[in-house]
Amino acid sequence: MKKAIFLFFAFFLTFVGVSYAQNYELNITNPNYQKILINVYNLESSNPVLAQKVKSVIVRDLNMSGFYQVNDINTTLSNPSNVSGCNYAVFGSVSESNSNVVLDAKVYNVTNQKIVINTKITSNNFAWVSHKLVDNFMLYDTGIYGPFESKIIFSAGNKKVKNLYIADFDGENIQQITHYNSNLLLPMWVTNNEVSFTGYLNNYPSVYLLNLSSSHITNLSSNSNFSENATYYKDGLYAVSINKNSNINIFLVNKSGQIVKQLTNNHSITISPYFTPDLSKMVYVSNSEGSPQIYSLDLSLGVSNRLTYDCQNSQSPAVSPDGTKIAYICAGSNFALNIIGINGGNSENIISSYYLDSPSWSYDSRYIAVYGSIDSKEGIYIINTINGNFSLAIGANKLYSDFGGLDVSKKIN
Repeated sequence: MKKAIFLFFAFFLTFVGVSYAQNYELNITNPNYQKILINVYNLESSNPVLAQKVKSVIVRDLNMSGFYQVNDINTTLSNPSNVSGCNYAVFGSVSESNSNVVLDAKVYNVTNQKIVINTKITSNNFAWVSHKLVDNFMLYDTGIYGPFESKIIFSAGNKKVKNLYIADFDGENIQQITHYNSNLLLPMWVTNNEVSFTGYLNNYPSVYLLNLSSSHITNLSSNSNFSENATYYKDGLYAVSINKNSNINIFLVNKSGQIVKQLTNNHSITISPYFTPDLSKMVYVSNSEGSPQIYSLDLSLGVSNRLTYDCQNSQSPAVSPDGTKIAYICAGSNFALNIIGINGGNSENIISSYYLDSPSWSYDSRYIAVYGSIDSKEGIYIINTINGNFSLAIGANKLYSDFGGLDVSKKIN
């Protein structure tokens, strides 16, 4: 099932999903990127099963980052000065204390012959200590903190019933968070404890807000027979696409679903609001000039500018957390994941395939999670926008037969 314009028209005109072929190919931007070599050694521990779990997450994260080639070494390391043939060595120990996992980790710079990271990380989640180590190492090595402490929320199931799931950024630790006999689609993180989604809980598509702690659900569009997508603005207000007076426009609503302000006034279909981090602009999709394209609204001036001109249908815009660029899907006979500057200009193609959907940035503004397929392996992929490296995070065959959107948290969880 497709997001944005195609999914929207399916809702608005027929309320029926769309299916697509399953055999795809994908092109990447830089397959010859030279990766940094890292040896990851066994972690000393009185619990070897736990130590192996922690090590496996470290290896998976480093490989998924796209910057490193990992050698999984099946032995412990006592003297790092003896290491050669790689750039870094990761070693240390794992212990348990008061139901917590304690990772005492070290990273040795083989070239400079010194330990560059010496840290102790504690959590009740073994995967999180591994993610934290890799993110800190990426900060040291690249100057930017890594993305692996973020979470992916996604919609999956079959054509009639889809529910919401949360997973770690590497695709592990999948948890189902809703259990409705309905279609729940287009989830988006609002805060670390709230997500919005489009659902058919009242027999027509409405936007809801879900509190993850209490499981309480609020209807953000109770006065409309159609609404799509909710993005948090500020001061308890949300931008929602609502059918009003036979046009779909974007409105600010409060938690009671009451309209506070109309943001767009198009005689067309206007959906997929997304704010810049400084809240100066709102990016959205509209077919006001014929085909679906991406626009930017200056919220202080009330002036809109068209940003995309390079394809037949531009959809699913996502603003990077650093506020400098927009990822979107260029849809035509094939699909392309493109990036454009926040003020428009020439677009950069990251990947192309027969089908791509729902791009979302990690909080470090380097990675994009996107739904698609590589060599007939359909699922959620993590794309490194720096060098084009991609990794399958969640394979569709493991969990679901039909997809309904995803979003990546923009704050560390």
